[in-house]
Amino acid sequence: MNRVKVLNPTYFLRLLFVLALTGSVALQLNLAQETSQAETHEGFLLKRDANVPDLPFEDNPDPTLCGIPEPWGEDDPAWLSGYFEGDLIQEEVLLYDSHLRRSIVGSAPSGTEIEIILFQVNPSLNYYLVRTLGLAEDVEGWLPAPFVDLERPSQPLDSD
Repeated sequence: MNRVKVLNPTYFLRLLFVLALTGSVALQLNLAQETSQAETHEGFLLKRDANVPDLPFEDNPDPTLCGIPEPWGEDDPAWLSGYFEGDLIQEEVLLYDSHLRRSIVGSAPSGTEIEIILFQVNPSLNYYLVRTLGLAEDVEGWLPAPFVDLERPSQPLDSD
């Protein structure tokens, strides 16, 4: 005679509890490891690549308050500008993955013509999503507003 053994409901609940507890501990250990490798920015976890430099101007204090990107809607040309307050900060202007600047996705020389795709209004520092034009390989990425020149650059690149 075949007998099917039915699990005791109490045993089943205990098993579920142990499995849930094990999963929770594993998740907490994983989160603790990730947090130790990341920078906390006003309570918001930012994990930036080591090669992402600090900005020479104030960034957004709370990235959770940043606006929603909107289409730029203009066809006027714009240019990358590595200048800030008259000083050349970046001869090769860096483009980032987002307004959080977690990683660098490319770069182009200051003065390179760009197409603005999106604009993001933020509490302290606005960002543009741009595409470089006229290079051997065009790059698309986000950059802080001070590195966008809406008028043809008047400051020439420093010559070496």
